[in-house]
Amino acid sequence: MKKFYALAVALFLGVTAFAQTHSVTFQVDLGSTSANSNGVHVAGSFQSWSPSTTGLTQVGTSSIYSTTVSVSPGQLEYKFLNGNAWGDDESVPTAVNVGTNGNGNRWAVISSDTTLPAVMFAGAAPAGQKAIQFKVDYALQTISADSAHVAGNFQGWDPAKTQMVNFDGVYRYIAYVGKTDSTYFKFLNGNSWSDVESVPSTCQASTAGISQGDNRFYTDTVSGMYEVCYNMCGPCMVVSTYDITVNVDVSSIAACGTVDSVTLAGPINGWGGELMTDPDGDGVYSISYTDVDSGDFQFKARFHENGNTNWEGGGNKIVTVSSDSTVATRCFGNDTYGPCAAVPATADVTFIVDFTQAAFTPADTIYLMGAFTQWDANAVPMVPHSVAGQYIATEVNFCPGTMEYRFSNGDPSNSSNHEPVPMDCGVDNGVGGYNRFFARSGSADTVQHIFGQCSFISVEEDALIGVSVRPNPMNENATIALGAGRYSVRVFDITGRVVAGFDNVQGDITLERNNMVSGMYYVNIANAKGATKTLKIIVE
Repeated sequence: MKKFYALAVALFLGVTAFAQTHSVTFQVDLGSTSANSNGVHVAGSFQSWSPSTTGLTQVGTSSIYSTTVSVSPGQLEYKFLNGNAWGDDESVPTAVNVGTNGNGNRWAVISSDTTLPAVMFAGAAPAGQKAIQFKVDYALQTISADSAHVAGNFQGWDPAKTQMVNFDGVYRYIAYVGKTDSTYFKFLNGNSWSDVESVPSTCQASTAGISQGDNRFYTDTVSGMYEVCYNMCGPCMVVSTYDITVNVDVSSIAACGTVDSVTLAGPINGWGGELMTDPDGDGVYSISYTDVDSGDFQFKARFHENGNTNWEGGGNKIVTVSSDSTVATRCFGNDTYGPCAAVPATADVTFIVDFTQAAFTPADTIYLMGAFTQWDANAVPMVPHSVAGQYIATEVNFCPGTMEYRFSNGDPSNSSNHEPVPMDCGVDNGVGGYNRFFARSGSADTVQHIFGQCSFISVEEDALIGVSVRPNPMNENATIALGAGRYSVRVFDITGRVVAGFDNVQGDITLERNNMVSGMYYVNIANAKGATKTLKIIVE
């Protein structure tokens, strides 16, 4: 008898659990549309899609119609009808429908008593609002026991408040916000900030010029769908990984000073830098990584001496990873590959800057700064030159073969005092501006500039007015027309790397393309009297 009683209890509890339902309130707003004489209805998976069975009643005198029914827990699909037959049903906007395999129904996942929002008939959201349907594919993740969540400014940035639901294998949530509201958010695999995703830079708000850091964003004024793979900017893809070795030649730097260490920094280490090694002491430092995602691998090298960290100039260096590979050696600071060129003989370099054409009064002290001064940290004060309105400074026994520099009209620690080097005669400094550049000849050099301009001061007025390069753009070769006298010529790429050089030449000389890749180059020409001129040339 006791066994029978226990069995009866078990059967009763099982039936009770199986029959569990939740109260769900459906609401729809007809707006200015009149209700059909046959009534307003809802049909769905909860009642075998009967268009005339489940009627809604008007809420007071409003345009909203509502009904509450018992629904089994789990996935729910439904549609509203202004009438009681198919043909009277609404067309649900893509922004909020199921979408899978052309499914145009509304959806919900029921796990408790629920009141659904009073959406506009055939609309995406309640009156005056827009809907954002978040659809996130976690296929490449192991879902946390705390489930998937979304947090954003639409819900107070609470990581545990808004759980996404698994509907057709994709985690979803529909947020209703003001039509003009900008929405910022992140997805989580769990319910705490330690579970938050790392949003790729491509889809961060900051990349779009919005001051919202690394958050995702939705700024459209209409309803829409935000569909991505977790931790990605698009659909889920299994990314191939490879091993890569990066080599950086700092021999030209070591020839002119002490290199205590070399590090490589990039997204792979959060730009914190990791030590590179030079076991054979040839000045080429290397570092290897395993399981690097295919695609662009970005980085910059840094050398360290006497406590100072010196970054490569220009933009990030980029290698496309598509196989296990050892990247060709690249000279520190260059964008093109190849070992460092021999360093020319140590010599003095004199800098002169002219303010006679300036529309302002020069500061009490003018400064010269560059990579060789750690920029503003050890900027060199210039002194008045023998020519009024000009200032001069000499770097004695200068060793590096090329230099990047600029002048400062007053305190160099205040960037507003730095001269605005024009793009036409500058090299990218990697932070949105340009530096001046010069390739040494191996004997004493004098570089003379007008502050903030590409024009050079000539020792002899218009001494190089007839110098030219043709054709420009060039393909296989170009002619550099020098005229009478003797000249030194240096051709360098936009990073300042010398790619061709001629000394003690006159007349017309031929510049061969050789290993020059397509892009912009600079031709620096100096005569025996110290007059200089820089021309741009495009290699197609």
